[in-house]
Amino acid sequence: MAMADESEHADGIIALVKETASGLGQLVGDHIRLARIEMTADAKTYVRDASMLVVGGFILAAGYGLACIAAGLGLARIIGGPLAFASLAVLHLVVGGIALVSMLRKMKQVQLMHETKQEVTRSVSALARRDVYARSH
Repeated sequence: MAMADESEHADGIIALVKETASGLGQLVGDHIRLARIEMTADAKTYVRDASMLVVGGFILAAGYGLACIAAGLGLARIIGGPLAFASLAVLHLVVGGIALVSMLRKMKQVQLMHETKQEVTRSVSALARRDVYARSH
């Protein structure tokens, strides 16, 4: 009779281990699918934003170049050609440097795969709580 109880208990444990392994496999698979979906969405967003930035940059550069030529020619009548264009160049270098630093800071703040990180953290903490509970009982 004791042998039968031990056999049933062992079968129950094996079934629980199989169920747990299956659940963990499904959880890992779900995390991988979520990561894949999120990476695709992030990549599409980056490509779209980058392409819009490039197009806007070309249009802005053309207009800005024409405005600089006009400003340089206007200032050349007042302070002379070389000094007018040099002062415009310094102004543009300063403003361009500030703009680049600002964009780099903004790009560093973007968190990729934020949802995936949260889900994995939540799963790991749930498994850790379950493990602590199982050890204590």
